[in-house]
Amino acid sequence: MTNENKIFGREFVIAILLTCAGGFLEAYSLYYRGFWGMMMTGNLVYATNSLVSGDFTSLITYIPVIIFFMIGVILGKIIEKKLAKGDKNRYQVLELLILLVNLLIIVAIPTIYDNIKEMADKTSAYNIISNCLLAVGGGLLSASFTSFDGQSYAPTMMTANLSRLSIGIHDWIFGENKKDGRLRSFKYLILILTFLTSEGSCFAFYYYIYAKRIEGESFVSYFPNVTLLLPIILILISMILIINKNRKEEKAKLSNSENKGDLQ
Repeated sequence: MTNENKIFGREFVIAILLTCAGGFLEAYSLYYRGFWGMMMTGNLVYATNSLVSGDFTSLITYIPVIIFFMIGVILGKIIEKKLAKGDKNRYQVLELLILLVNLLIIVAIPTIYDNIKEMADKTSAYNIISNCLLAVGGGLLSASFTSFDGQSYAPTMMTANLSRLSIGIHDWIFGENKKDGRLRSFKYLILILTFLTSEGSCFAFYYYIYAKRIEGESFVSYFPNVTLLLPIILILISMILIINKNRKEEKAKLSNSENKGDLQ
């Protein structure tokens, strides 16, 4: 069975893990930091609205995150072309390592809650810095984690995945290769449900625990960051899978070269 026909091949499992992490981090940035750290469409819309309405205080909230997202994309391409020389396994591990370091830094940054608005203070420097670090990770993910088993996907934004799910359903019903359309539809549906479940779990924790607030400012400030343990674990597992994949490919290359040498 080819890798494209497997339901849970290695690449698809990595896509599921990163989509789960992406959904959680999107929700974390919105609920605990006040605005999106990885989804730039929302930030661009709100930045434009702030500019038109003259709300320059809110504008400086969104602009740095948009810039750092672009820096993340550029950094990803530099790592891919210059450091990893196009070796996919190598540059993906390096980029996940950067995202992992960023998350560990964010764990040490307190969340700032606006008691008047009863929501995260999006103008807080701590929250802006945290979302800038997340934006770098979002840029890396959008630049280098774009496919599994020959199919395109996005681990942090579901618009494209929803479109591909719809195309898969069309091919399943009306296409010539109905089995392929059905399999692709199933995979994209899994990714979307994974994203929604992860995002929903983050919101549930926020609404039922953090927003209800346990008394004690210092405890509450850092308490939400404990939830980052989930995406940290998911990213670590993804790194391990990529490293193991690289080792198997290297062994296969070595075995093939040895076999050719024996034939000669």
